[in-house]
Amino acid sequence: MNLNELNFGFQTVQWLILTVLGIYTWLTKRQAASAQELLELRTRIVALEERVRHLPDHAAIAELLGDMKAVRAELAGMQAISRAVDRINDYLLREKP
Repeated sequence: MNLNELNFGFQTVQWLILTVLGIYTWLTKRQAASAQELLELRTRIVALEERVRHLPDHAAIAELLGDMKAVRAELAGMQAISRAVDRINDYLLREKP
């Protein structure tokens, strides 16, 4: 074996080691990125679950709809009273002694 053959063998081993190292680095970075993305998704899911937990459920919405109907009925009654008061006011202004 001469020096050129040893140099060629060393370069081949060096190339193989760098290739294996590059593939290993690529795979580990890919897994690390996937783990980071998974952590971000878990964080987002937890935040969304907290928001949804504080939203009203169907029973609360149904109760609010009932309350709104009651308020509408009361307002309709007050409008009738308001018209009657307006008519009495107009009568008193016209029939001023």
